[in-house]
Amino acid sequence: MKAKLVLIALVFVLASCNKNKLYDEFNRDFSDNRWAASDVKSFEFENTQFEGVCELKLHFGHISGFQFKDIPLEVKITSPDGKVETLPVVMKLIDESGNDIGDCTGDICDVFQTIKTFDILEKGKYKVAVKSKFTGPCLPNVLGVGIVLEKKK
Repeated sequence: MKAKLVLIALVFVLASCNKNKLYDEFNRDFSDNRWAASDVKSFEFENTQFEGVCELKLHFGHISGFQFKDIPLEVKITSPDGKVETLPVVMKLIDESGNDIGDCTGDICDVFQTIKTFDILEKGKYKVAVKSKFTGPCLPNVLGVGIVLEKKK
């Protein structure tokens, strides 16, 4: 019985893999689902072999019925040569009709937004830091934030 469950789980995981993803990390470390203004979420990935166009996407997880249509963020990308690019990002969460934009299951929503397209992804280590620029002491109802790097289709 245990072997069957493991086999079913393995098949599910393999079937759900996206071959275009080069990197995918999601940070769920938020106390009481609140993103403190001083909390910067950092990610690192290394490009060792991919040469082509790819997109860096921001992944934002929140409780459905989020009280804000969009949230201001700041993303800093440090490339392998040490150059730092700061991107102001407005993450849109609710459409004009008041509906969640993200993929929602139950009371959990995931929104993905492309924040940068790399025409050439240089080899080496990249660092990405994401900071909430929300005006209050914390942004409520946050389940997680992450980044996804995908080959452009």
